Amino acid sequence: MLEYAQVLSSFHFINRIADLLEVPSEALPAPLRRVEGLRKLSVWIASRIMSRMDLAIRAYEKDYDQALESISPVYDRALGRVPGDDLAPLRSRPALIEVLQLAFEERDERSSLDRDTLARVHAAVLDAMPSRAEDTMGFHPRPDDPVEAFAFVGTRYAARTTQQMIDALRAAGYDDLAILDLAIAIADANMWLRLHRLTGLRADIYFLATDSGTARHAVA
Repeated sequence: MLEYAQVLSSFHFINRIADLLEVPSEALPAPLRRVEGLRKLSVWIASRIMSRMDLAIRAYEKDYDQALESISPVYDRALGRVPGDDLAPLRSRPALIEVLQLAFEERDERSSLDRDTLARVHAAVLDAMPSRAEDTMGFHPRPDDPVEAFAFVGTRYAARTTQQMIDALRAAGYDDLAILDLAIAIADANMWLRLHRLTGLRADIYFLATDSGTARHAVA
């Protein structure tokens, strides 16, 4: 079950970054895809490149205790305590502990965003997470704040990100690096929200709280 949860959460992470930043699904620009010969050639080139990649599935080398020992210093810096039994739901899939370790390092050590902005992103993702079928269909009012609007659309339907939303972020003072880090923060939050729901992990392990709390939607 944890393997399925890892694949599902990783899918949400990668897709959100691709959709929020409008990464094309094909190497050819859209107008050139109409030329059948060019499209076939691009597919052939891509297949040749992929055939040379080593995509074999490898066994994860660390056991649960080793993964726990590895994450402990990062966990302590992030939360002010050692993991204890916090990560026990991941005992049978310790690779997920390393995924959490990498997420902590990205959030706390490499992101250009301050903690207040990250907390706002987390709260916006938690609020935007669909709770009914209607939440995933049609159009819904977006928050006025450009960061929260980016997180809202990135959680509900990331493919609907528009150039106007990116322009609004730039007008608010976010450069290309900051926009990339916002997309990563939104993708990370979506990944960990789903792992929280699927595995029973405590949400407050990863999600930062704003001054007014975490979000309207319960995450305990």
